[in-house]
Amino acid sequence: MPERRHLHLDGLHLSYLETGTAMEGRPTLVLLHGLMGSAATFLPFMNELSDSLHVIALDLPGAGLSERRADLAADLKSTTACVARFLDALQLHKPIILGHSHGGAIALRLAAKDPTRLTSLALLAPAHPFFVEANPVVRFYLTLPGRLFAYTLPWFPQWMQMIGLRRMAGPQSWDSPERLHPYRENLRTPGTITHLLKLLRTWNDDMASLGRLLRKPLSTPALVLWGSADRAVPVYTASELCSRLQQSQLHVLEGIGHRPAEETPAQVAQLVQQLVLSSSRDKSRTKTRRAQPAFSPKVSLTHERISPLMTSSFDAGD
Repeated sequence: MPERRHLHLDGLHLSYLETGTAMEGRPTLVLLHGLMGSAATFLPFMNELSDSLHVIALDLPGAGLSERRADLAADLKSTTACVARFLDALQLHKPIILGHSHGGAIALRLAAKDPTRLTSLALLAPAHPFFVEANPVVRFYLTLPGRLFAYTLPWFPQWMQMIGLRRMAGPQSWDSPERLHPYRENLRTPGTITHLLKLLRTWNDDMASLGRLLRKPLSTPALVLWGSADRAVPVYTASELCSRLQQSQLHVLEGIGHRPAEETPAQVAQLVQQLVLSSSRDKSRTKTRRAQPAFSPKVSLTHERISPLMTSSFDAGD
């Protein structure tokens, strides 16, 4: 059963769910949710994972049980920097990052800024710079009617909210009030809608910035999962994104919409666990090769110990 934990990071209160314990030779799996979600939206997926895995699902700033503040930045660069500091604070060395939707954009930026920080990526219908379907929706929410709609949306009757939730799912999926609950609670928490609208104001600039970073293809291995019935980020845009990933495996999930980890949690868990085990074997082989005695007159043992701790600055420009 996931345990709720809390962390104060640079004066910001962050909350996250955790299962399992960190193990030598096996990377931690870190989950980043989508725009209107929270760590709790990953619970169906987390319940399908092996108990032997160490898994952390973060409530991103402005979501779930993490803090909302008027001065809290919501742009992609700032949020990614916060996630990087979170990983450092928990001493998570080379984790696997799983990002859904907007969380996928955070994962992509994290890998683009420092490919050596992560073992691999799992991208679930990630938001990315190469699709335009979100633009009309973003424009609407930035108008006065759109903002008024956003602030009243959390208080719509449950049956109306269920229609919206089911629209994000595919024909092979099912939904229930229990699936709606974490979204409903998150959106009704004071400060959530304000943070989301602030995020949408920088959406176009954020995607343009991520696009510039992806001009240099990512070397981080990536598992890409997409629903064939995704209406939010259509699957046909996957090919353009995957062309920017040097090592990617694309799996299209038939009849699934924009919420794969909720719609088909067992199938997604199986694929992600294969990624974790594959990454563990790769790390084991690398460790074995490094254990063989070798002499290099230009590299000292001190250099080898220090270099993995050196990371690029996420505060630097693109």
